[in-house]
Amino acid sequence: MALDFGTSNVHVTLVDGDTAEMILGTSRKYRWYTPGPNEIELNAEEVWKASETAVEELMRKLPENLELLAVTFSFFGDSITPVDKDGNALYAMLPGFCGRSRSEVELMDKEIGAQEYARITGNTLSTLSSVSKILWLKRHRPEVFKKAYAFYSNQEYIMHRLGLPGVQDTTLAARKLAYDVKGGHWSEPLLELMGIPEAKLGTNIVESATAIGKISSYGSVKLPCELPVTIGCHDVSASLLSTGVKLEHSDILGVLMGTYEQIGYFSDTFVDGCNDFGDSLIFSCCYNSPFKGKYTVMDAFPTAGALLEWYCKYILQDEKADVGKLIANVPLDGENPLIFLPYAETFHGAVLGMGLGTTTDMIFESILESLAFQFVACVEYIRSTRKEPFHRLHFGGGGSRSDKLLQLRADLIHAPVGRMDNIELPSLGACMLAGLGNGVYHDLDEAGKNMVKGVHYFEPQEDNYKKYESKYRIYRKYSAAYLKV
Repeated sequence: MALDFGTSNVHVTLVDGDTAEMILGTSRKYRWYTPGPNEIELNAEEVWKASETAVEELMRKLPENLELLAVTFSFFGDSITPVDKDGNALYAMLPGFCGRSRSEVELMDKEIGAQEYARITGNTLSTLSSVSKILWLKRHRPEVFKKAYAFYSNQEYIMHRLGLPGVQDTTLAARKLAYDVKGGHWSEPLLELMGIPEAKLGTNIVESATAIGKISSYGSVKLPCELPVTIGCHDVSASLLSTGVKLEHSDILGVLMGTYEQIGYFSDTFVDGCNDFGDSLIFSCCYNSPFKGKYTVMDAFPTAGALLEWYCKYILQDEKADVGKLIANVPLDGENPLIFLPYAETFHGAVLGMGLGTTTDMIFESILESLAFQFVACVEYIRSTRKEPFHRLHFGGGGSRSDKLLQLRADLIHAPVGRMDNIELPSLGACMLAGLGNGVYHDLDEAGKNMVKGVHYFEPQEDNYKKYESKYRIYRKYSAAYLKV
């Protein structure tokens, strides 16, 4: 049973360990709160309750004579929740895509420096950093900062609610972005800047396939038997595993399409040179993978799915709008005159080329195009990080359901892209880790043979490539000029 905690939903899935087929699945949404401009919060207890409700529904539908082997997890990263000694939240969960800590990032740049921060954490210095959120609490909510016994990731909060407190895996520790990813410990300069001891970030850090205990109930939900809990990992690392990315010399790039669009591979060595691509604001990072001695190299742009939610909520004023139908109704033929700059997280979002005849459909189409342009920028950067070429791109996640979006990406990079037959990448990757941690699989190759299945490829269309190649160059030109203002 895999629980995948996304930024707005938790998915609970029963996965067959032999066929990788989804036997049964449920999901529950939780809210984003926006108390101020560019302030986004989640409620950690609501996230927990949503997972509890989803597990309860799954147990009601559980087929008879089905043997559960383990519970496992994947989590979105870059979040922080201050908690008291009993693990109760003292304040909202602050996700990475909350941009309230801009002035704290400026302080970090002054005191630590962006280059040194990248050397320590493997990450671009930005408001993604949980360090900046902790500094924000210290400055703006000093009473919360003083009371905080610990600063939990969402992984730690869920483990605590399961009665397994104080433990986190290496990938989620690294995604607090205060971790020295090469040294394998919390960064002394960053701890000093925050003014906290390492205990507040957690000292029990384990590998992602570790079985950390057993549970006979999930909160108030009784399970059919006592099950080992595999701690799991960051959703991107899990997704790379289930797209078939190998630990060594892989020719596959894995892509997870969700609130973020994230592209990556595994590396034997630390990849230096994190790049914010001054003219496109993509974020690259290199952090600890689920496997000791390996790194996850990742490139991402932070407002992919989030922009579509914004469009529905604030432009259409219909939070329940069917995004799939909206996508189906736009031509995506390169003829739209609008240029959308999707940098909402840094207050740089913009629509260029609007006129009195501009429609909401045209704005929506320009958003989709801009996200595809950001994808191309990511691919261009990540290809530059390794001498060995990549020959395949494998997609999954909710955004990959759309044939149109994948076709557009194939057209833009002028190469085939593939969608996994099972797009629940984080859940599948977490199950691979559970199989390894509980002795179901002997090694990652065996886990991959069982869990990584078919791929459907989209071939590039020459006419669209020619149209979009020109528009992409215009996009980069406008983007570079605008971000210098």
